[in-house]
Amino acid sequence: MRKLFNQTIQSRADNFDTLIFYLCIMDTLFLPYVWFVSIPYSMPLLYLWLIKRGKSIGIYKEYKPFLLLLVLMVVSTAVGFVSAPQHLYHNIVYLIQFTSMFLYYFVFRYYIDQYDFHVKNLLLVFLLFTVVLAIFFNVDKSIYHNIKLLWNQRSGISINNTIYEGYVGYRYSFVWMDANNIAYMMNALVLYLWCNEKTSLFTKVFSLISLLFILVSCMSNGGFLSFGVSAGLYLIAGIGSLLKANFHIKLRVKPENFFFLLLAVIALFYVVPKIPDYLETGVALESMERIRSNSGSSRILIWQEVVNQVNFLNYIFVGTGGVTLVGGKEFSPHNGHFYWIIGYGMIAYVIFMYIFFRKRVVTPLKQYLWIVPIFIGFTVNIMLGEIKMMGLVLLLIACSSSSRYLQKHGEGLVNSRNRKLSYERDQRVRN
Repeated sequence: MRKLFNQTIQSRADNFDTLIFYLCIMDTLFLPYVWFVSIPYSMPLLYLWLIKRGKSIGIYKEYKPFLLLLVLMVVSTAVGFVSAPQHLYHNIVYLIQFTSMFLYYFVFRYYIDQYDFHVKNLLLVFLLFTVVLAIFFNVDKSIYHNIKLLWNQRSGISINNTIYEGYVGYRYSFVWMDANNIAYMMNALVLYLWCNEKTSLFTKVFSLISLLFILVSCMSNGGFLSFGVSAGLYLIAGIGSLLKANFHIKLRVKPENFFFLLLAVIALFYVVPKIPDYLETGVALESMERIRSNSGSSRILIWQEVVNQVNFLNYIFVGTGGVTLVGGKEFSPHNGHFYWIIGYGMIAYVIFMYIFFRKRVVTPLKQYLWIVPIFIGFTVNIMLGEIKMMGLVLLLIACSSSSRYLQKHGEGLVNSRNRKLSYERDQRVRN
């Protein structure tokens, strides 16, 4: 009887974790924003999960730094209220957004360490969803915009009077707020699929063509920069793997591999002849014009203004909240490093970089290359206001940080020492 009772309790716990986990993922990838403020509908579920599972996340290295970061963010928001009370509402919104952003990591990491999960198919469906909307954008911008407003009504607040057909300044931004964000995310997603998951040749060809199509639609110079860096890193990693294996390549010929190879060849024969025609379309011409006319000097001038006007010694311990103020005026630094230092202080910035961008011990270097496009986007834009994007980034960080996930779906761990450390940690999680 006691065994049956314990199994019932465990089953309920499993159902709770599974429900919260998949609701958060589906919301992050596919569902709309709340109409009156750009937050996910799943955000309250994060705090419900925290109430029930808060004690279970204390074993993670990120937990104590997160608590300190939370204190610094709250204090910085209070400082912002004293210095600029007119921005209190937006500073509180940012505080809630960023707190929730980190909670996504703990929800995802806990579940992935405890239960079976494979992210690859979800990522491929998300990629396909992004491509379909990009097709609508290329065919008719006004139709795309109407579809987009179903997911994100706030995206039309500042430009809802624009006639989108033939409008040069309108760029593809998926259902998010900023066109650059989806460009960086797609670079990271494709690099993750290629380096972290077992993908067929057809999947690689499909994802590469899809990525290039999305980048052209986004007209994002930073996106193309990220693509170039990502391609270079992938080639270097591939050459390194060949050298390590003494150029010995194992080819596993299976019926399904041959089928996917045939699909890839057919796709290339169908797509390649159409590329010159596509490059003559309005969207492609606008994208190439943006690349030619953008030298990057505008970003440098913005950063110089921040450096000249901000005394960073005043921001060692705390900042002034999520609304960036430079010279007493609201100002976008177009740089996540400056944004976080001014908003929450240098100590908070170091903690943020530790949680987001450090390579975990258990993660092979190749399987953390996907974070590079995110780092580029964080550096030349900000990205942090796109909470759904950050949720997806933290999902991939959780997958890349879990030894359980890496051993089952990735290329394995680096060495026996990492295996031992990871196994001991996983045992503590389960207990």
